[in-house]
Amino acid sequence: MKTIKTTGLGAAIAACLAFTGAHAQERLTMGATHSASSFYAYQVGIANFLNTAVDGIDVNVRELGGAEVSTEALLRNEVDMGISVTSSDHGAVQGEAPFREPADNLRTLYFFAPLPLNFVVASGSGIETVSDLEGEAFNPGGRGTSTEGQVDKVFETIGISPDLARAEGSDALDAFQNRQIVGFVKGGINPDGYIEQAASSRDIRVLSLTEEQRDAVTGAYPFFSSAQTNPDEFYGDSGGPVDTVQTAIGINTTSALPEQIAYDIAKAIFSEAGKTAASEVYKPAAGIDAAQLTIDAAVAPLHSGVVRYLEEEGYTVPGAVTVE
Repeated sequence: MKTIKTTGLGAAIAACLAFTGAHAQERLTMGATHSASSFYAYQVGIANFLNTAVDGIDVNVRELGGAEVSTEALLRNEVDMGISVTSSDHGAVQGEAPFREPADNLRTLYFFAPLPLNFVVASGSGIETVSDLEGEAFNPGGRGTSTEGQVDKVFETIGISPDLARAEGSDALDAFQNRQIVGFVKGGINPDGYIEQAASSRDIRVLSLTEEQRDAVTGAYPFFSSAQTNPDEFYGDSGGPVDTVQTAIGINTTSALPEQIAYDIAKAIFSEAGKTAASEVYKPAAGIDAAQLTIDAAVAPLHSGVVRYLEEEGYTVPGAVTVE
């Protein structure tokens, strides 16, 4: 019998190919919000979880500054998935500014939390209502974030014109702590790390929208809903429950993401292990049914891989959030 010997170079190449085949991974980039936000910590934590829970993917996080900016980068194929808010998804699907045309390929991976708007002011500012913000130096949310765009819509709808101090999230926090502005808006469930930082340097109050204001906003923009929060449990003295409006926050992608990868991500995120991992980096996640929230909040169609997983698990997925 004839023995065929492999040369050293050939053996090295063969070994390399075998190794690559066994360990090849899909490298995915997730567009993230600004690093001062508690949601940035969530994205880093959940990316680490996915890298261990889903075979064949390697997710890294890239700070971009907010949902609108991240979604624009997603639609330019600069990232594979990214931070998502229902208001920016609505703008992308409809082709409204800053999006130039309807994004037919935008897909929802999942939502992980409702996102109420917190109108935060210094307690010593004398501001008791949102209407009192008229003419006051006030930050509407980090520059380029969906929060900023939402607050612009809210103020325009209810006819309030603060002296808007537009700045990156970390710069706005510094401005508040240094008493250059009277307050800011931060989207998120309480307790929120960003608001906690603000409250550590100045006593704060979270303002309510009136019923008339809430009705005007939700009537004008269907991606908003009314909400009530209880910030006094965690910081400041707002005099009891606070009434506001909310969207939802999650992760979006495009139809280019392979169906099996989207399926595996959904399976990991909606599992008990996924809820535990999420709650370790974003405490409110422990009490949220992310799968049902995803179905209820989605503005862009759900990715086909997500639909497949949800239907296998017995969820009813409305036709309005699916595509043929």
